[in-house]
Amino acid sequence: MCEAVEKYAKDYAKEYAEKYAEQKAEIVRLNSLLESIKNLMESMKWSAEQAMSAMKVSEADRDMLLKEL
Repeated sequence: MCEAVEKYAKDYAKEYAEKYAEQKAEIVRLNSLLESIKNLMESMKWSAEQAMSAMKVSEADRDMLLKEL
């Protein structure tokens, strides 16, 4: 029984670590995208929408990024 619990704990920890890594990578991706949008807005004097269109940002990402601008 103890081995089964230990295996379950290891599997759970591995799954949690993978999910955490995926979330962290998504945050890094969005922060990078946000910085690029801000740079385009500043250097080209574009609106957020213009910058995101030029970068072909997905609709799902646009919603999240607009909240951060």
